[in-house]
Amino acid sequence: MLLLAAKALLAPVLLVICAMVERRWGTIAGGWLMGLPLMSGPASFFLLVEHGPRFAENAARGTLLGMVGAGVFCAGYLLMANRLGWRKSLVLAAAACLAASYGLSFVRLDLGATLVLSAIVLALVVAAAAAVSTPNAEGPSPGHSRRGLALKMVVASGIVVCVTVASTVLGSQMSGMLTAIPMITAVMVVSSHRAGGFGSARRLLRGTVAGLWGGGAFFAVVGLLVSAATPGITYLVATAAAALVALAAGRLESSRRLAVGSRLIMASLRIS
Repeated sequence: MLLLAAKALLAPVLLVICAMVERRWGTIAGGWLMGLPLMSGPASFFLLVEHGPRFAENAARGTLLGMVGAGVFCAGYLLMANRLGWRKSLVLAAAACLAASYGLSFVRLDLGATLVLSAIVLALVVAAAAAVSTPNAEGPSPGHSRRGLALKMVVASGIVVCVTVASTVLGSQMSGMLTAIPMITAVMVVSSHRAGGFGSARRLLRGTVAGLWGGGAFFAVVGLLVSAATPGITYLVATAAAALVALAAGRLESSRRLAVGSRLIMASLRIS
């Protein structure tokens, strides 16, 4: 019940914070915040409290696998939304995310292999984001009406509650994977796309991917330390690692060298 209540409250609060950051500092900053483990991180702690270190360790590996599905969503939306519009792109990207997550739910990898897989997928998503050409100007951030934001808060909270209830019978790995499903990202990217066009959605997802690198660092630390260190040390070190890695990824993502390299990667993939 504690985990359920916390996640039900965290989802709408996170949505409001992301909307405020997006309005104040732009869509890339809002997306960067969404990529960080602001919801899955506390969920990991509550899983530790309720089920113990071994469950939390397996859930951390599950969350890293779930980030693969989140990366598939971001890449799918980025590659389709400029041509298909937000409705079809949302449906197709969400279907691809769920399919990838379902397939990975049968995979049993150690922490090292899981980290490698997650890093490869995130690198490909970065390449896809850089390969899609849109105007580089930031432009005005899309606004969020109070009624629209309230509706999104209710929807986000309801989805998170349903996912959490289901996770109680699905085991540690699936519990972790469910926390990584990009529900808030999907709500925010559609809102940005509708209000500010594809360029706004692209900037938000680019920021999200930079934040996901920080999320990967967070759960790598949790997977390594949760069974060997105290909860306080584990989550303090994990939080510091997430902040440092996400900051570095955000700066690297904005560099011209990365954009050129990403286009070369995508070109080589098309040739092969």
